[in-house]
Amino acid sequence: MTRISRMIEIHEQSRSYKKVKSKYIIESLYRDFTPWYELEDFSNKITTPTGKIIEFVDDPAVIIGTATLRSRNKKVAIIAQQTPSNEVERPKFNYGLVKADGYGLSYSMMHYAERHGLMLHTFIDTIGGDPFEYSAEKLQSWLISYCQAKMITLNTKTISVIIGSGGSGGAIALQLAHRRFMLSRAEYSVITAEGCSAILFRSANNIEEALKVLQSTSDYMTKYGIVDKVIKEPSLDSSDYLTKVLDNIQKTLSQATDELDRSDINYLQKNLREKIEECGQLDKKPRKYQAFTKKLKLWLIPSYQLKKNVTPEVTHMQIALYGAEPYVCNDEKDLEGKVIRYGCRNHSTEKEFQENFYACPYCQKPSSLGSDHYLDLLLDSGSFHDLHPDLSTENIDGRFNFHDYSESLNKMPVRTDSKESLITGYGTISDVPVAIAVCDFRFMGGSMGAIFGEKMKLIVDYAIRKKLPLISVSATGGARMQEGTVALYQMAKTISAVLKLKDAGLPYISILGHPTTGGALASYTVLGDFIIAEKKATIAFAGDRVVKLTSGGRGVDPNVMSSEFYAKHGGINLVIERYQLKSTISGLLRLPPWNKRLK
Repeated sequence: MTRISRMIEIHEQSRSYKKVKSKYIIESLYRDFTPWYELEDFSNKITTPTGKIIEFVDDPAVIIGTATLRSRNKKVAIIAQQTPSNEVERPKFNYGLVKADGYGLSYSMMHYAERHGLMLHTFIDTIGGDPFEYSAEKLQSWLISYCQAKMITLNTKTISVIIGSGGSGGAIALQLAHRRFMLSRAEYSVITAEGCSAILFRSANNIEEALKVLQSTSDYMTKYGIVDKVIKEPSLDSSDYLTKVLDNIQKTLSQATDELDRSDINYLQKNLREKIEECGQLDKKPRKYQAFTKKLKLWLIPSYQLKKNVTPEVTHMQIALYGAEPYVCNDEKDLEGKVIRYGCRNHSTEKEFQENFYACPYCQKPSSLGSDHYLDLLLDSGSFHDLHPDLSTENIDGRFNFHDYSESLNKMPVRTDSKESLITGYGTISDVPVAIAVCDFRFMGGSMGAIFGEKMKLIVDYAIRKKLPLISVSATGGARMQEGTVALYQMAKTISAVLKLKDAGLPYISILGHPTTGGALASYTVLGDFIIAEKKATIAFAGDRVVKLTSGGRGVDPNVMSSEFYAKHGGINLVIERYQLKSTISGLLRLPPWNKRLK
């Protein structure tokens, strides 16, 4: 069987009703299961960044509680995602989408396991997190970020097993364990193959090409260090499938439990962070003729011209009123004509629009900005110094063989001078020295790839060495699907970097620019000591197009996908107009609690 045939087979089987489910694993391999709501000191509430209390209820798509591992007579904590095993169960389990309740209770279970000294076993099986209003109100993205941060720092030992679908941030939230396993017929992916196909190839049916891009099978996961070991899984059609796969899982859990019992927790935590940081790392070996190769590639890049709509003739009245074609703050619509972002419909001159930092002068609805605009807006004139400006995918360790997307990369020089989607460096804000990390939305939608994670790690290291506060500005569509699950793992990598900054006692201010969606919103951006968002920015668990692709065309109310919505529900400390960003941050850095941390 060819590799692509194998990938297609695994893709189909990973969501099969015949696949082993979490409930079978818990019933067969554990005893005395006690659900979370019967545990005496279990908390089902969290406090948001603004002090609001969120209460969680049971999510049928996640099994949470304590039980005893039969083979070792050892009490453990369990978090197990649950996908449907037949058509009737599909609505009950929210079609495989875990709601905010599931992640909120998972986060609480991590704390419970830590307090009671229980080893934590997690089982991953989800196509992703629920993107709709109910979960958004309970800060779904924040919770996924919190779960990752907690797993990285957890003071009790952990095991994770991907048993079916490992879907995007919904999976990585519970997968960052000290021992990470995966069934041989499971998959782990930054986005569904159908979604990837629809976005990259304009058709949801080009699954074969999408799977080549996503590299979602267990052989890639072990090669890239995302899982430690693959658990053999017999054919789903074999008569003894369930017996054999449960036996293989039981043997792996028993062996891993024994091994972890003999291990030091400090070593395990350090080793986990090293594994996360190594995912998509830079090539440590110097490459001969690298500078010449870069120049040669630039010489060979064909000349691309961006296709611009021809400017329609403007009327004499418009010229008389505005001196040129006016900027109109219109509604933004999808291909079917549905409004995905509201405008105020007011007219202004293009000059007024630009002087207001590319936001509508009337309602302040922002358009996306390049990194250079943000740097000019935030930093004192002439103070910015770019760090690692030449890092690109060419610098990534050779074992990370992504699907070739050089054609897309070759178009970037026409759009931006940036070599990657994250610009990092240092400068001053009203004479206060800062380290800064700014997304460049012009570079592949500001998407998070391996270099993004590496540069975030490097700027944090620099901030710690120089004892500088870190300012980040996000403007991104999320993880870069062209780099598969390695891109997804940059969520954990950026979180690990921010945790190091916090351990060093340095301030971190996060600015949620327009737009901030996907993996960025569910990772480093929501861990800021103070979170600021631009007024009327698009802030969302997933972009409108991705939500529709994964939900049969069902969209999300545009008002939900906004900074004002998340501020109302406790996830954002302050929503301000774009031109107010510099003065606000300058004021924050001069407050006594921040000043003390910088001395």
